[in-house]
Amino acid sequence: MLPVWTGTLTKMRAEAGEAREPVRYSLADGWFEAELRTDDHPLNPHLGQRCELRFTGAICCVYCGRETRQTFGQGFCFPCSQNRAEADLCIVRPELCHYHDPANPCRDDNFALTQCFQPHYLYCALTSGIKVGITRERNIPSRWLDQGAVAAIPLAVLPSRREVGLVEKRLSEVGFADKTHWTRLLKGDPAPGEFDLGAAAADVVARLEEWGVGGVLPPERRIERRFTYPVLQWPAKVTSFNLDKDPLAGGVLQGIKGQYLIFDGGVINLRKYTGYKVEFLA
Repeated sequence: MLPVWTGTLTKMRAEAGEAREPVRYSLADGWFEAELRTDDHPLNPHLGQRCELRFTGAICCVYCGRETRQTFGQGFCFPCSQNRAEADLCIVRPELCHYHDPANPCRDDNFALTQCFQPHYLYCALTSGIKVGITRERNIPSRWLDQGAVAAIPLAVLPSRREVGLVEKRLSEVGFADKTHWTRLLKGDPAPGEFDLGAAAADVVARLEEWGVGGVLPPERRIERRFTYPVLQWPAKVTSFNLDKDPLAGGVLQGIKGQYLIFDGGVINLRKYTGYKVEFLA
């Protein structure tokens, strides 16, 4: 096998296919200087073929380029994890937004205004099971593809990340799941009839209306979208490669779902290794 792509890992690029066509995936370079990034490399053509991901040993922050022994969050070095708004806890838990707290102001006012204080959607998706989630409009449907959703329905749009995050948190407190079980996700798509996404979405909408939440989309905009993933064979047992213990991950590429490459010898979540410099051999 020969190297066909070299770059700094970040989440794979995912594009929804037309009709029943599978999602199209590509390796994407996360180097912090956009003009120096390697071009994307399509992965779907490698399905059924033997290929490898080889960690070079270098880890670099995808926000400043600083070499680091380990990353924090989604590819941050330690200083960036402490200073950048993208690494603040409220990015993971938007209900904890502290923009208006004078004792703990936002790390970056411009980031807050352009990223957080923008319309965000609440949605219901079918991943390992039925879950609720939030995203900006420009991340539809890529957010759903990153989670390995086989179907999703937008339900409401609210003015800011904090406001929709508070609604998501309240929904989770009354029993609506907001997490995906990754091992279940990789054991196969839900069987037909196993889950009723439409009924779950209706339950969420009913709860929003009961609470007086504004921004509920009219029925004609609550349209279900479905996705097919490029998987030739599901793993009988889900085991993970760990680039920190073994720099090689690979085998016959049997599928791609969410941010996981599924090889015949194990799976790997590429987003987990954001900032790792790798070679892809085929």
